[in-house]
Amino acid sequence: MEQAPRGRVRAERHRGVVKSMRGRGRILPLGSVPTPAPAAAQGLRQTSLILLAILPLFGQFFHYMVDAGPFYFLSKAWPFITLPFALHGLLRTRTPPHGVYIACLAYVLAVTPVLSIYWLGNSVVDAIGTTIKVWPITYYFSLLSVLLLLRPSPALLRRSLVTLGIVSFAVLWLLWIIVPTSRYATDPEISKLFLYETERGYRIYMPETFTVLTMFFVAHRAARRPRLWHAAFLLFGVASLLIIYKQRLAIAVTVAVTVWILYRQLPRLWRSLGLIASGFGGLAAVIYAMRNGDKVAQSLGGSLSIRQTSMNLLWHFLADEPLRWIFGAGGATRFGTVTMADIVGRKDFYLADLGWAGVIFEYGAAGSLLLFGLYMTALRRYDRGPSGEDTSPDPGADHDMYQALRDYALYLLLSTAVYSPVFTPGELASITALILYLGQGRWRPAPT
Repeated sequence: MEQAPRGRVRAERHRGVVKSMRGRGRILPLGSVPTPAPAAAQGLRQTSLILLAILPLFGQFFHYMVDAGPFYFLSKAWPFITLPFALHGLLRTRTPPHGVYIACLAYVLAVTPVLSIYWLGNSVVDAIGTTIKVWPITYYFSLLSVLLLLRPSPALLRRSLVTLGIVSFAVLWLLWIIVPTSRYATDPEISKLFLYETERGYRIYMPETFTVLTMFFVAHRAARRPRLWHAAFLLFGVASLLIIYKQRLAIAVTVAVTVWILYRQLPRLWRSLGLIASGFGGLAAVIYAMRNGDKVAQSLGGSLSIRQTSMNLLWHFLADEPLRWIFGAGGATRFGTVTMADIVGRKDFYLADLGWAGVIFEYGAAGSLLLFGLYMTALRRYDRGPSGEDTSPDPGADHDMYQALRDYALYLLLSTAVYSPVFTPGELASITALILYLGQGRWRPAPT
């Protein structure tokens, strides 16, 4: 390796030379940075432990888990603790998603609070308080900055994500076995982890970010080189979600995306047959739902009727002022002087239960398009393709994780049919940062 000037690092690969520059604190294009030489075992362990500690926080794993004690409060404070990294990532990198993330943050943090003061009568303090839930969008910049500073290899990052998935499965089953039924609550204000519901019985509402991501990763491995343990793991994962998690839409989307991953690798004839079978299956499901509407509604429990009532209230409130459809009316918090119950007259009205309809209420069509753009950004391809060099011991596995992350972004998008896109926006922001890091895309340098 030749002696490079100060502030420059040059590394030669098997074919050609790849250059990286880091000067005066700048972080430049990740795609132009070679995979670092193997570090000491202690350094690798430290990086791995850091990743295992921070990735759940960036994924908002504990964000609504009041049972988690200090981790719950740490998750709430994490956007502000990591704000210096977010500013570093914002100012010192240039990535394709930069523009849409900056525009979205400007709208939800600056424009929407002003609208909530005008339309809903919020005070300035309450209006600022309504932005707390969208601050995790900054995780795109902060996690990207942390990754660029740590420089974990693709293999190390992949192993960290899979480890978190396996640990999540283990904890899920451990809690299911050892926690007595007396700890389960019917009121989410008492426990959001151990719940009992009439329709679903006892269940553990633990975020399944890493378990689902690991299932998608295994599905990609199975699609390329099928093994018996792949099928066993996927069946185990689905069974775990059905038995313990019992969140209907999340499980349905997980199964649908897993099937889609495997379907894409089938020969053309089998894909055609599968498409025809899916069409007939979907048609049969629609016919059954139309003929047995009451039974289907009853099986969904009280949540369906509550959402229907909330949708009617939302429609009438927005219809009073057409501009609310375009720019939104803003939001309110439970602790402010003005609450959503005061505005619409019902205590069970929650924007988070209405998916994109709730987003239109709060941010309007303009804000909804910006938030939708975040999902489209995550679904883009950032990998360098066949021309990119990969010195990983198992580049196929690293690429499978990259694809699994993109499929997880699809999972998040499909889940917004019911779940609000701003319920855990940091999850999508972090997934996008991981996609970009593993994709090794060519980024534009930051200006000097």
